[in-house]
Amino acid sequence: PNFKKLAEMGSFMKLGTTMPALSPVAWSSFITGTTPGSHGIADFITRDPATYLPVFSIFENRDPEITFKIGDINMPIKGGGPVNLRKGTPFWSYLTERGIPSWISKIPTNYPVEETATKAISGMGTPDLTDAYGLFSYYTSDPFEDYPGVSGGTVHYVDVTDNTVRADLLGPMKSLRTPKDDSRDPYANATKVPFKVYLDPDQDDAVRLDIQGRSLLLRKGEYSEWVQLDFELLPVIGTVSGIARFLVKQVRPTFQLYITPINIDPAKQAGPVTYPAEVGAEIARDIGAFWTKGLPCDTKPFDYRIINDYEYVKQAELVLDERMRLFDYQWSRFKEGLFFFYVSSTDQDAHMLWRNMDPTHPLHSEGDPRFSGYILDMYQRMDELVGKVLPAVDDDTLLLICSDHGFAQFGRQFHLNSWLRDNGWLTLKPGAENKEETSVFDIDWNRTAAYGMGFNGLYLNLKGREAQGIVEPEKAGSMMTKLRRELESVSDPSTGTRPVAKVYSRDELYTGEMTPMMPELLVGYTPGYRNSSQSFMGSTGSEIINLNPWAWSGDHSMAFQMVPGPLFSNRKVAKAAPSILDLPVTILDWFGVEKPSQMVGSSIF
Repeated sequence: PNFKKLAEMGSFMKLGTTMPALSPVAWSSFITGTTPGSHGIADFITRDPATYLPVFSIFENRDPEITFKIGDINMPIKGGGPVNLRKGTPFWSYLTERGIPSWISKIPTNYPVEETATKAISGMGTPDLTDAYGLFSYYTSDPFEDYPGVSGGTVHYVDVTDNTVRADLLGPMKSLRTPKDDSRDPYANATKVPFKVYLDPDQDDAVRLDIQGRSLLLRKGEYSEWVQLDFELLPVIGTVSGIARFLVKQVRPTFQLYITPINIDPAKQAGPVTYPAEVGAEIARDIGAFWTKGLPCDTKPFDYRIINDYEYVKQAELVLDERMRLFDYQWSRFKEGLFFFYVSSTDQDAHMLWRNMDPTHPLHSEGDPRFSGYILDMYQRMDELVGKVLPAVDDDTLLLICSDHGFAQFGRQFHLNSWLRDNGWLTLKPGAENKEETSVFDIDWNRTAAYGMGFNGLYLNLKGREAQGIVEPEKAGSMMTKLRRELESVSDPSTGTRPVAKVYSRDELYTGEMTPMMPELLVGYTPGYRNSSQSFMGSTGSEIINLNPWAWSGDHSMAFQMVPGPLFSNRKVAKAAPSILDLPVTILDWFGVEKPSQMVGSSIF
């Protein structure tokens, strides 16, 4: 009813997105009003042209410029730390420099948190305490539990002795110490927090967990409250703080314990997740600790079936409830200016529970039917959120509600690099063709003309740009034409569908000085298909098209015209086909600020 009321007040229509239709790309365009060729983010990952290795595109942790060595300790003296790789000026900085307050909560690609806002909380792209995108921990007493190739976390095999489990929780690496050379133990340099779990010999629905002087009663199937943890990087002076939640999956016959990724503690920040820093402590004091990791819900253990549908949903409900409390807290204190608030649940939960909802998904039967309506229920929660804002709308107040993209089924995966290999564009080193799965180290770059990296990127191995480039720049155009024609003609023999709807040239869509470093081609998939997670990292596999095996069953990294986002406005939109690039110009215009020269959009009014 609240969405309907808002649409009747003004407009409800499609909102054009970026190509690719990925959150870090589209939100960076929203923030800066520019294309990826200017802000520099064209996917979740890019590649280092010197090594061909995948590199996270949103931020990087840089080494200190100057260090002082004391024994095996390298003390930073100057520089270093996390750096946001998004280029360009955030649109809200034009407001704050004019004295207009701007509260920016959880917007993606805003880590380290943007200090140009009045108040800000970082969003997608924020790492966990280990500097990863999110590393879970799982402990099992069953030595036959096997998760081959598991990523995004660690699996630990433990013993139950005298009804007691003893284990360590791994934290961040001891980055200030000279690393130990121990190839047998990749976590030899990790900080560790020991804990014990005591099993009651007479009942199987709860355990006691002791960690850092604190005792927790953990009931089977229920997530704990946030547990604050301290990890010692250096004796006495070097401790960092994180928070995690614990879930006992089973007590007997097999002991199973899942621990969420260790989030940066907003009250004692090891990384800049709020601006000013004291905002995090104030929020935690008033409403409790909260998820700071950029993608709060933990999707990897769900993909690998370490947690099931029910356990994922229980975590998703905690995330959404917490985000709603955060909204209430901030909204009650906001008086005037710009208020931006992002809810990640509509994205993450559509990714993970699409197959439960969609009877046409190939793996629909594997989803728990109890959650077939979860996504629709979630939009009812969003309607309640809209209802909290509508009373503030008047002639002097503009309300915009948008998503940076739409959504579609992801039932089958297209292995782009495998297709490039089988069609003569990518060549493996001798012997590597016998591997079930390869990496960038297996590619013969002296005989490779094109390769995929990221969800949608297709790069030419360009001479003068890539370290071992072989493609002459003057031949790039004809090669791109041939690649586009061949990819768009591929047919899935199992369905008769073309998995690639359209291949776009980068130069048709991007402007700016970063454009030459972007992938020459952007592969737009047909809804129902997506690039495989292997090709995402530059790998090849045995098949070209097969079933998507993951719980991650909905997606949007498709041809961007096929997955537009929605736009609601309390004022009538005049522009026939608005784009996310128009919104920063529109907001600035509403406040009487002239369009900055680098922005490419125009006001929707």
